[in-house]
Amino acid sequence: MKLLTQAIPRYLTVCILACLYDTNALAETQAASDVTELETVTVTHKKLNPPNSKPQLDVKTQTGSRLGLTSRETPASITVIDKATIEQRGAQTTQEALERAPGILVSSQPGSAGSVSMRGFTGNQITQLFNGISVQYDVVAARPIDSWLMDRVEVLGGPSSFLYGQAAVGGSINYVSKVAYREKSHHSALFNLGEYWNRRASYDYNGQLGDSKNWFRANVSYLGSEGSMNNTKANSGVLSFSLLSDLTDKLSHTIAVEHQIEKRQAYWGTPLLNPTVNGQIIPWGDARLANTQIKGQIDPGTRFKNYNAADPIFDQQVTWIRDILEYQFSKDTQFKNTFYFYQGDREYQNVEGYDWNATNTAIIRNLSFAVKHDQTIIGNRIELTHDDKVFGMPLKTSAGIDVAYNKQTRSPSTEGGTVSTVNPYNFSVGTYWSNPLATGYVPGARNKLLTVAGYLENRLTLLPKLNLVTGLRVDDIDLENKNYRTPTPPTAANPFGSPADYHRHWTAVTWRAGLMYDITDNLNVYGQYSTAASPPAGLLTTATMTQIRNFDLSTGKQAEIGSKFDFWDKKGSGTVAAYWIERTNMTTQDPQNPQSVLPVGGQSSIGVEANLGLEITPEIAIQGNMAYVDAQFDDFSETVGGRLVSRAGNQPTNVAKWTANGWLTWNFQPEWQWVFGARYVGDRYVDAANSIVIPAYAVFDTQMTWKVHRNAAITARVKNLTDETYAEWGSGGTQPLFLLRDPRIFQMELKLDF
Repeated sequence: MKLLTQAIPRYLTVCILACLYDTNALAETQAASDVTELETVTVTHKKLNPPNSKPQLDVKTQTGSRLGLTSRETPASITVIDKATIEQRGAQTTQEALERAPGILVSSQPGSAGSVSMRGFTGNQITQLFNGISVQYDVVAARPIDSWLMDRVEVLGGPSSFLYGQAAVGGSINYVSKVAYREKSHHSALFNLGEYWNRRASYDYNGQLGDSKNWFRANVSYLGSEGSMNNTKANSGVLSFSLLSDLTDKLSHTIAVEHQIEKRQAYWGTPLLNPTVNGQIIPWGDARLANTQIKGQIDPGTRFKNYNAADPIFDQQVTWIRDILEYQFSKDTQFKNTFYFYQGDREYQNVEGYDWNATNTAIIRNLSFAVKHDQTIIGNRIELTHDDKVFGMPLKTSAGIDVAYNKQTRSPSTEGGTVSTVNPYNFSVGTYWSNPLATGYVPGARNKLLTVAGYLENRLTLLPKLNLVTGLRVDDIDLENKNYRTPTPPTAANPFGSPADYHRHWTAVTWRAGLMYDITDNLNVYGQYSTAASPPAGLLTTATMTQIRNFDLSTGKQAEIGSKFDFWDKKGSGTVAAYWIERTNMTTQDPQNPQSVLPVGGQSSIGVEANLGLEITPEIAIQGNMAYVDAQFDDFSETVGGRLVSRAGNQPTNVAKWTANGWLTWNFQPEWQWVFGARYVGDRYVDAANSIVIPAYAVFDTQMTWKVHRNAAITARVKNLTDETYAEWGSGGTQPLFLLRDPRIFQMELKLDF
């Protein structure tokens, strides 16, 4: 609160000074100001290629740079998934929209429902942003929400701490919300009904308030399902509104508010059968399975079973508030201030662990767990962008300061031991609170994280076709932890113990340098080097002394080369990129003391990505992407049976070497369109030992759309056309689970635009 009371007077002072600025002296920049403001608010309402055709290379992005560059102008791999593409692909959540980007895997597993695998890295090594803002708890806070709120999803490959702060080793994902824009009046509505009582009703309005210079936008959506798995009912509602006001010819103001609420019965996964070797069933974790690779298998009779409690809770309420002030000092200088507030309340009550007994005849249920999260963020970001020349060379510069105060309180309650042993096919699991008796929510710990950052980015045109893009960020990170449980003294396993409170401080300096050369107007090449910083383990918003101790931050670095181009008389466009990433100083177990850890671990990856689209004729278009990554642990060890085992050279969990996506769009009549989509994901591993294989899969989707009126279209859609049984994610080691995706699902949809 003290930070808030200090920030508001400064913010108001900036507003007053901006309003008092001599607007007469800037009158000649009126036209330029109007254009700049229009582009700022309606980035993806201009120059968009049709969905599933050519990639969006010529729209300004918010993720790869703060300089207002397009994807084509940025020396990095950037994918833009606009709202029209999200809708055409039938993506109802942010994760469904994201997962078809090059090299991306996603999972909504309840324990970390925002899980993403990208460029050989997973979890908190991927930053997920909301309108360019990190809540620093991404793997949990980025759980899938209704995609109706999104204007687009942008994906930046590789380290990007120089833009968004600590973390972001494998890449950054930015969910960009719909906000008011300068349009007289527009309405959109979407209604969906499908199998498993999958239902959706959404509405979007944007319009001018009378003849004033104010534009208002409102979005509301309901998404519900009974779930294909047993006992997985889900209901969610989202609401957003924003007001854009041109206060003067140079000054604009936007207030944007979003509220999300979700109630969901959680499915934590389907247990894998203990493998049979030479006719004998051997339980997972048995020493006889060491140095073997076995494809995980489920019992078909458990395909739709959910072994969680009868009344599971996986609920969330989130509120976002953004207050954005933009001022055009001149055609060359712009100012932007963003004040933001975030409140997230999450609640869990689940039985999370399930394992076959030694004879594969019963399911043992354990890991009963309940917890509440209460997270609040208050922050303010000031940015200044200026165009100039240095020794006759055009230079565009963006500089800013970002201050964020992040507080999270966790109240966990854990019940040890076995909950129950049940018949795999016919069982009663009981309620969470009565079997076993839970202790209720007991305050555990509170983390307070204050981050003060300064950043600078430049684009210098060395030659008419050669540009140097650089970025630098300095983060001052201050962490305070309060332990509400009984403190514990140091031990061999934890030399620092669990103190009543502790304080840590870090300074992180990260940067990027990239060169881009335009060989022709339709072909460029680039090379870049970037760095990252992240916690040695875990997340700072929930970090314990056991995880961070007196360690420095983990570091990451990437070298990338690539090209962005048009071909076939600009009927086609594409991007290709090759990269190498290394992360060091991550925690690994101490070879001299297997119960302790050292910050000397390492992980690396090398890979290639391609994203191509072609408008073959005015009626037929194709788009596809592929990614290959060779990722490994360079230095990483685990304790197995009291003995330290090196995992160096092994592939990280839930990382697929090969992924690919493709779409064919055929407008075979003026009112009729057919779309066919395909996705392939190669083998992955559940564990760091690489002993349990998640089998590769291929899935196909298809849909037919009939435009019954110029303002209305009906779509019939089939997802997972071949009814493939496949796992989106794997978890556990001695108690492995596959998180299975939905079977074949049929949906009908009505879209209205007027």
